Amino acid sequence: MAKVKVTYFNVKALGEGIRMLLAYGGQEFEDIRVERDSWPELKPKTPFGQLPMLEIDGKQYAQSIAICRYLGRKYGLAGTTPEEDLIIDQNLDFFNDIRLKTVAANYESDEKVKADKLEDLKKNHFPVLFSKLDQMIKENNGFLAVGRLTWADFVFAGVYDALRMFTHLPDLDEKYPSFSKLRDTVRSLPKVKEFCDSAPKTDL
Repeated sequence: MAKVKVTYFNVKALGEGIRMLLAYGGQEFEDIRVERDSWPELKPKTPFGQLPMLEIDGKQYAQSIAICRYLGRKYGLAGTTPEEDLIIDQNLDFFNDIRLKTVAANYESDEKVKADKLEDLKKNHFPVLFSKLDQMIKENNGFLAVGRLTWADFVFAGVYDALRMFTHLPDLDEKYPSFSKLRDTVRSLPKVKEFCDSAPKTDL
């Protein structure tokens, strides 16, 4: 069996989908969790100066979505046709657009600008975006795309807790229960659950 390592910070977020996909596929891997103070030394040793990073038999790979797509194909969680792959990519890209808007607002350094951006998201964007996402999941039997479990659901489940925190919407789960249900569906898969139960507990 290949020697596999996943390197990321001690949070779920962008690294968790990779970890859960590897667990789903029955692949043993070294779960390397980088402390923030050691990141500057590691950064220039990564392919693009960012994490997460997947290493297989000494070969490094970057870009979390690309890695998850690869693992999805490897473990039978991709589309069965090019059109299904297009739908999976399309729906995940829509979800990722929401995540990026939310993250950008939270990382705004000016507190007033940050507050204004978050208020704008809450008032003018989140209602439309989350309603569409909710509809998408409901129309796909509780999954993100093509009516069944795909690698995109692992990406969603991995970043959802961070997204929920960054929205500053305490009633998000209550208003859109399909979101947390999808996360829990992925995390309750037997091999995934075994990994999650033994992994460090983090909020994000």
